[in-house]
Amino acid sequence: MRSVLLGPLAALFLVGCSGTFGQRAVTTEQPQPAVETEHPGAPAQPESPKLAEQLTRIAGELSDLQNTVAKLMVSSRQAEDQLAHLQRRLSELEAQNRGRAPEVPGGFAPPAPARAPVTSATTAPAEDLYRVGVEKLRAKDLDAALLIFYDLIAAYPDHPLRERAQFLAADTLYGRKDYRGALAEFEALLTAAPAGAQTSDALLKIGLCQRALGDREEARRTWERVVREFPESVAARQARVLLRG
Repeated sequence: MRSVLLGPLAALFLVGCSGTFGQRAVTTEQPQPAVETEHPGAPAQPESPKLAEQLTRIAGELSDLQNTVAKLMVSSRQAEDQLAHLQRRLSELEAQNRGRAPEVPGGFAPPAPARAPVTSATTAPAEDLYRVGVEKLRAKDLDAALLIFYDLIAAYPDHPLRERAQFLAADTLYGRKDYRGALAEFEALLTAAPAGAQTSDALLKIGLCQRALGDREEARRTWERVVREFPESVAARQARVLLRG
């Protein structure tokens, strides 16, 4: 009787266990995530910040280069205009100088006792030459003024206006920063008129030329000479200021 009952019970037990294990096997299985597939026509990824920075830098360099080229073109045109102006001015001066006495080189100062005045039908009076030269200076026509003053120096070495004309010629060169040419003219003036009315001023300017040319010790000696030989002059007062500098 006991064996008859145990058979069905064992069968039921086996059936229940098999259902439980099957359910667990199914529930423990995890679903796999779906794999995304690329679709044609999808929007592109945005460019990286590094690439954007490089593009900005290259664009800036290109703009700077364009600005530099534009400035060079402007400078080139200005240089061409200046060259054309100088060529025209040279032609005008050559035309004015035709028929005149030869141009006097820088530093020309014939001693008064050694040369006689040059007289010719084509030479204007010294007063007229000096007046026209001053007018050219006031008009800032410096090249023409120098030519006229040199004409006066060559034609009238003994004339009272000769000293003033040569001083103005030397001072014009100094104003143009031609310090060597100015120094030669001031020294030539002292040779021709060592005790003239322009001597103290010429010495003061000689010292300025020497300083501009880098010879400061010689400049100081020149200014000391101005103070020693012309103590009451305006040039001496200026020389004292320069010596304190």
